[in-house]
Amino acid sequence: MAEQALSTIGVIFGWGLGTLTTPPTEWKEIEECISIGGVTVTQDKLDATPLKSRRKKYVAGHEDTGGELVTVFNDTDTFDEQWAEMLEAYENRADGQSMWYCAYHPSKKTMNGYIVEPGSLPAPEYAVGNVLQYSITNTLVDLPDPIAAVKPVEPTVAAE
Repeated sequence: MAEQALSTIGVIFGWGLGTLTTPPTEWKEIEECISIGGVTVTQDKLDATPLKSRRKKYVAGHEDTGGELVTVFNDTDTFDEQWAEMLEAYENRADGQSMWYCAYHPSKKTMNGYIVEPGSLPAPEYAVGNVLQYSITNTLVDLPDPIAAVKPVEPTVAAE
């Protein structure tokens, strides 16, 4: 019997320091996450056509994630402080450490982890009828297979 589809209600954005091959054992939440962009993996198609062939032939090449992970957050002072805390941890990481983001879902046994270089905070868009938000473009270093789900701990800097 098929399982019931899951809502994204309750998903938590987290970050932690791991290595390129080992995810963090602890994650810290950044509140006010609106969305974590999807990642489509495409595969290069390498031309392997012999000169005398009338029809092109191809072989599969490298998989490509596109190298980008867009995250969107509500623009609040609390978010600014939580993002600054994450950036400080990234800037002060030990040799061999990498920044990981995660998308934790309370009803899943695994979660998606993303190895990234965090993006800078952009200037938000100001428009009538909009919520003040940041769309942050992070460099996606790697997209590992899903990992064991670990709920991120609440942020040190919490909303008042």
